[in-house]
Amino acid sequence: MAVVSDLANGDGGAPATVSSRNFIVRLILPGLLQGKAQTFVTPMLPIFVAVDLAGSHSMVGIIASSYPISTFIFSPAVGVMMKHLHNSLASCLALGVLVATAVLSFAAQSVYVLLVIRMIGGIGNTSFDISQKAYMAAEVPPGIRGRITAQIAGAQKWAIMIAALLSGVVAEHLATRSIFLVQASLSFTAMLLIASHSLYLRRKSADLDGDGEALTASAPANVPLMRVLRDHWRGLLGAGLYCAMLNGIRNTWMVALPLRGHHIGLSKLGIGASVAWYRACDATVTTIAAGHIMDKYGLKAAAIPSMLLMGIAFSLLSAVKGSWSLAAVALVFGVGNGFCGGILNAFATGLAPKNARTQFLGLWKTVTSIGGICVPPLFGMVSDASNLDLAGYFASGAALCTLLWAVFAVQDVSKEAPPDSEVSQREQISVSLAHNPSPA
Repeated sequence: MAVVSDLANGDGGAPATVSSRNFIVRLILPGLLQGKAQTFVTPMLPIFVAVDLAGSHSMVGIIASSYPISTFIFSPAVGVMMKHLHNSLASCLALGVLVATAVLSFAAQSVYVLLVIRMIGGIGNTSFDISQKAYMAAEVPPGIRGRITAQIAGAQKWAIMIAALLSGVVAEHLATRSIFLVQASLSFTAMLLIASHSLYLRRKSADLDGDGEALTASAPANVPLMRVLRDHWRGLLGAGLYCAMLNGIRNTWMVALPLRGHHIGLSKLGIGASVAWYRACDATVTTIAAGHIMDKYGLKAAAIPSMLLMGIAFSLLSAVKGSWSLAAVALVFGVGNGFCGGILNAFATGLAPKNARTQFLGLWKTVTSIGGICVPPLFGMVSDASNLDLAGYFASGAALCTLLWAVFAVQDVSKEAPPDSEVSQREQISVSLAHNPSPA
């Protein structure tokens, strides 16, 4: 039954009773490796741009926003194109783009060349993220989606914490640009995992009898983007705008923390250690609390206190004078971000309609990228025009506005709809009973 359900969903479905073990090879490990690949670069990217390429703080913010800029521009087109591609093929193509752009980033000698390369890499990152979210929306039951997404996010964050620490070691003892080669190798490993899993499923399907053909999934619905936008604008505006600002505040923290560490005289290894400490706090709270809070009390119960703590952390940046005070502020932000670990995936997969999943996720990525485009560059501009202290207060104000939006404009996601694999099994049982009625 489970194997037939896998084929019905076209890309390794999960049985109706699922746990994170069902998604290790296809979902968790590739996401963990790719998350580690990105975060291996993130802590040292501001230092690479500001020191190695002699870029301004404004350019640091713009390059940090290169992925969100690409997401904003190309997500709708990516979502439409991906409905015609097998999920594993789309993921492998996306990871191939990320490998190529990481190698090119290693060779970049100009901030403008690096910006163009990372924007192309942003297309690959967007494609990979949409393919992962589409798979999750199809296979993870809504009633436990908060726990599954939090478990995945927690595992990713622990790996990211290690990557942040190692990136400081690599930058300190080799060269800062060496981080891009490590990024390329991790993305390539994720691509090999997904390709191997897909080949395994194809070989398994070749051994099945003809019974499985009756359960082949129907072709994806050709739903126009404007209809998806008209039918789901409330979710895109409410939860989408909250997630956009959450993305922007998270991205800004990964600019502010290294710059603050550099400002107080920390070495590259010290900056990597401070980011690793923040990630450890973040991952611990996500693993212990985030999934339970989201499933039992709703997504807003995680969103509101997390944004409050993140705003407080930004406002405390001006008081940082040494490594211990930086660690204390990183703890506050890490606890706040940990409370909402996995919430972007939980909102996206919970709101995505079954008949137009990739189209909706393309629009979702466009909306949620707005914060990443706007907030980090504005943070850098405020810092250039005044100082890092005032820029921290600006980011704190953005967090307060996001908190108010979460309270008054965001609705929680329903947990009633079953996953695609469960629907597939119900349809299979109905067809089986229709053709083979019970002797009773």
